[in-house]
Amino acid sequence: MISGRTRLILLAGDPIGHTKGYAEYAAAIAAAGHDCAYLPAHVPAGRLEDFLAGVVHLRNLAGVVCTIPHKQDAARIGRCDTAARRAGSANLLRPDGAGGWEASMVDGAGFLAAASAAGLPLARRRVQLLGAGGAGRAVAMAIAGEGPAALAIHDPDAVRAESLVGAVAAEFPGVPVQRHLGESEVLVNCSAIGMGSDDRLPCDAALIPGFVYDVVNRADTPLMVAARARGAVADHGYSMMAAQIPLVLRWMLERG
Repeated sequence: MISGRTRLILLAGDPIGHTKGYAEYAAAIAAAGHDCAYLPAHVPAGRLEDFLAGVVHLRNLAGVVCTIPHKQDAARIGRCDTAARRAGSANLLRPDGAGGWEASMVDGAGFLAAASAAGLPLARRRVQLLGAGGAGRAVAMAIAGEGPAALAIHDPDAVRAESLVGAVAAEFPGVPVQRHLGESEVLVNCSAIGMGSDDRLPCDAALIPGFVYDVVNRADTPLMVAARARGAVADHGYSMMAAQIPLVLRWMLERG
């Protein structure tokens, strides 16, 4: 029940119509006994800073969750914690009480929890990551922290891919990181392919290995369908989202 004391968590994205998780957030908020609402905010690309300037002084704003395409802008705007600084992207922002923002990134932690629950091995495995955007940067850092045998990062934007390769190499000098891997043991899709009606695979079907994770929050993406048809262990972004919910609520509502 919304009241005059209800705190707000806003989900900022563009587009926003595809987003999910509202029922899951509502259930978690109720279970924790918070008076809070999780609501969508359609913030056009490139306008995150304008949006934040308009809401930073809302006294009942707990924070903003950022999704595509705002994560790298969020890291630029907010004062980053270690996870956001490493990734160069942030998916959480909260007012700092002085007109500014604190930033965090829990995509990496959510991915690791989901991958572990699904039985996807990362340590000492050859991992191919597709997509070097905001989520891809966080997931790449999380994977590198697990000690893979090798990590390859692919993105159609070569500059963006090289930037992430360099960032991972700087943070984890002991991890072999490169643009091209050949055959992999684990495939992680952090691109937006599969999010809409696009029926393309994000990679050649022959390159799909025995373990697959698609961060897109749909069970029927072309990658998920192809991976399961090949007998792969496969999971998708719902589990990653679910793993992040308690982290989001704790960071925004339960700080000391």
